[in-house]
Parts: sequence; C-alpha cells; structure tokens
Amino acid sequence: MSEKTRKNGKTKAPAQRKALSANRKNGLFSAGMIALVVAVVIIFNIAMGQLPTAYTQLDISNTQIYSISDTTKEYMAALDTDVELLVLASEDDTDTRISTFLRKFAALSDHVTLTYKDPTEYPSLLTEYDCDADSIMVLCDATGNQTNVDFDDILVLDWYYYYYYGTTSYSEFDGEGQLVSAIDQVVSDSSYTIYLTTNHGESSLGSEVTDLLTKSHFGTAEVSLLMEDFPEDCDVLLINQPTSDITTEELETIRDYLASGGQVELILASQDFDHPNLDALMADYGLEMVDGYVGDESRYMAASQSYFVFFPELDTSSDAADGLSSDSLVLIYGIYAGYALGMTTTDLEDDTIDLDTFLTTSDYGIAVVDENNYTEGEFVLAATATQTITVESEDEDEDADSSDAEAETSDTEAEDDDSSAASSDTEAEEDDEEEEITSRFTVYSCAALLDDDVNASYGDSIVNLQVFMNNLTAGFEEVSSISIASKSLEVTYNTSTNAGMWSLLYVAVLPLACLALGFFRWMKRRKL
Repeated sequence: MSEKTRKNGKTKAPAQRKALSANRKNGLFSAGMIALVVAVVIIFNIAMGQLPTAYTQLDISNTQIYSISDTTKEYMAALDTDVELLVLASEDDTDTRISTFLRKFAALSDHVTLTYKDPTEYPSLLTEYDCDADSIMVLCDATGNQTNVDFDDILVLDWYYYYYYGTTSYSEFDGEGQLVSAIDQVVSDSSYTIYLTTNHGESSLGSEVTDLLTKSHFGTAEVSLLMEDFPEDCDVLLINQPTSDITTEELETIRDYLASGGQVELILASQDFDHPNLDALMADYGLEMVDGYVGDESRYMAASQSYFVFFPELDTSSDAADGLSSDSLVLIYGIYAGYALGMTTTDLEDDTIDLDTFLTTSDYGIAVVDENNYTEGEFVLAATATQTITVESEDEDEDADSSDAEAETSDTEAEDDDSSAASSDTEAEEDDEEEEITSRFTVYSCAALLDDDVNASYGDSIVNLQVFMNNLTAGFEEVSSISIASKSLEVTYNTSTNAGMWSLLYVAVLPLACLALGFFRWMKRRKL
C-alpha cells in the first residue's frame, strides 16, 4: 500500500466516524420527536375526551337536529334547581339521534344529570314511575314533581309514510322542545286551563298551536256557555273562529267574566257574517270591523303576486313581540289559509282601558269588498285591550265584617260604650281596602296566523306562533313563554325556487367561464 493510500485511509476514517455519529444523533432526534408527537396526540385525545359533548361534537346533520337555540341555552344557564333525566332504556339500544342530543342537552347545565337504566334489568322502575319503556323520566326532588317524555314524542313517526309504504320514517325531531317543557314543568307548579266555546261552528285548534300550549303548561277543555255554568277554573276563554254569533245571554256572561279579571281570546273566522253581539263585545274595547277582506299593497309577498299574502307590521314594544325584533316576520297567507278581516279603532270613553294594536297593515293597506268597492289605509289585524278594575279585597272585607259584628256585640252588651263602637267602626272602614285586577281581551281578525300548513311550511322564517304565545302568556306572571318548535326531518333538496340572474350565473356563466379558461390555458401551453 502506497503512502498516498495510507494517507487517504487515515484521512477518510475520521470523516466516516464523524458522519456515522451525526446520523446516529439525527436518528435519535427523529425518534425522540416522533415519540413526543405521539405523546402529545395521546394527551390531547385524553384531554378532549374529558370535555363536555357540547364542545366536542359538531352538528353536521342536514336538519340541524343537534343544534340548540339561544333561548334554550339562556334558560338552562339560569336553571338553579337540580333535575334528573332518567332514561328508561339501554343506552346502546337508544336511537343515536336521541342519545346524542341528550348528551349535548345535559351538558348545558350543572344542575342536570343524565342516567340510563335498562327496564329489563330494573323492571320495577316502570311500575314505580307508572310509565312505559323507551321514555325519559324528568325528576325534580326539590319540588317533588315528575313528568314523562316518550321517545315517540321526540322522534315523531310519519304515519302516512308508514301506512302507505310499510316502512318506518320520522317526520319531526322534538327533543329540545319536549325536554325544555318537561324541565320547566317539574321545577314550577304552574298550570292553567283554556276553555274553548262550542255551539257556534268554532274550529278546533291546530296541532302546532296545541303542542305549544301543552309545552307552556296550558290544558284545554270545551264549554257551552248556554248549557253549563261558567267554569270556575277558567283561566282563558277562547272563541276560535265562530261561524255564527253568540247570544245575548252569552255576551253578558263573557262581560261578567272580563269584569272579574278574566282573559278572553277571540279569533275571527275568515268568512264574514253578521255578528252584532260579537261586534258589541269588540265595541266595549274600542274595536270596529271594516267591510271586505284585507291585504297590503306595500308589504305583500312578491312570489305570491297577491296583496292578500302579506307581512303585517309588528309593534315591537308590545307584549306579543317579546324577544322579537323589527326584522321578525309575521305572515298572513290569505290565498288558501283564509283571508284576513280588518278592524279600526274607536274612541274610548273609559280611561281604565288600554288598547294595544300589535299587528297592523302598513299605510298602504286595502280592504276589498269587490273590484269597485275597496278602502285604503291602515287596518288593525290583532289587538289586546287591558282594563284595570278596582275591587274590594275579600280578606279585608271579612275583617271589616268581623269588626262590625264586634261593634254590634259591644253595643248590645254595653249601650253606654258608644265610643268603643265608634272606634270599632272606624277600624272596619280602615280595613276595607281596595285592590286592582286586570282583564285582557284579545281579538285576531286573521285566522291564517295560526294555520298549521303555513307555519309548518315556513318554519323559523316566520314568528306567527311565537307572537300568539307571547301575547297569551303575558297575562300570567308564573307562566313561561318559552316554547321550542320541533324540527322537520323531511329531506331538503338543493334546488333553486326562482329562476333569474342567480340561476343564469350557475347554469351558464360559470360553466362557460371555466371552459374558456381551460381553452386559453391549453392554447398557451400548446405554443410552448
């Protein structure tokens, strides 16, 4: 071996050792980084697993059934009473839509606990709570109240689809509405009764309204004011779309009920007819009907091309607009849901009555009898008259009568003690104090406001039902107006409802632009 080779060998050996050492260091560093990343990922997953479901599961469902409204979030944040959601079903067998929603819902409040108990393992629970399996018991130890929510009330079966096609399909998901209503019911003791009048061709309440009334703890019953005594437990008297007039006797009964602080809701039918007694009742509170059907030349729905399908103006300062804004839309669909009638206000001589017209047309409203007979102007569609009535306190009256009796006894036993009797009479007069009560009389001249088809079709884009419920519950201090509507599970198709510039853009402009750009790029690359 030459000296040159030995020199070269001596010079290469240290370099190789140095490179080997560097490779080892790089390998150890890479292995350490990989181990660190794996450890970080494991720790991150463990930490994320400890977070509430509400922060770790996003709602990517088409119908947004897991999304919870701000109203519910605010209600649950203010909840200060412990409530248990006891699910009487196996968690593994529970529909994933229900179980997922329950986890997200229970995470909204520290006062809500979620427990699953399989009735096959605990059969006595069904007897103890007097309920069926596949349901949720909502329990509150503080009040001792409990209620049951069936799975079928959350996932509403589409019976039409079931009967005609023989397969199971669900039309609605009402988890949020049912659970909020149940919790509100068990933490409070308030419940009220609405009596619906009969014998005047009245319409029954729609399912949408009935569901919201139930969620707000209102029960319903029927009453014939001619055949029965006025019910003592009547909290609201509802006259829903009568097609014949009330009698004079019924008019006086309703007036007496209002004079005692009652609440009456009158919803006029779409077809007009002579009703002098109803007119007299409305005249008591400064309302008068106009001839014809009402529309709006300014606020009508453009797609309908009809003045009778319009968005009335909502007074945002009224009780009916609680929680709503000036952008909230009320829809009167007069074509197939029933044309709206109109009212005007008259001067009130009684200063104890306050009239709030919370739904009106714009100044461009129109009341049409026929094409040659119509009136323009602003018309009232819904109004509430509140009257403050002064009555003697019953308890204080009893004290006064007792004082009078004591004074008479004193006169009998000692006629010469006139000063004592006079003092007793004075005390009785001082105890004879008065209190104020309030009656509410509401008239809707737009029956289409509560139409099931309209409210189901337009959903959250209109606030018809919320306006009705807000106004109804305003007369009760202990009633919560919170009432969450169900969510539709119907398939939503991504279609364009109105052809126009947007349709032209997506159908023609964008595809042609892409083709032109591609051709330009092809020509440019071809020349290279």
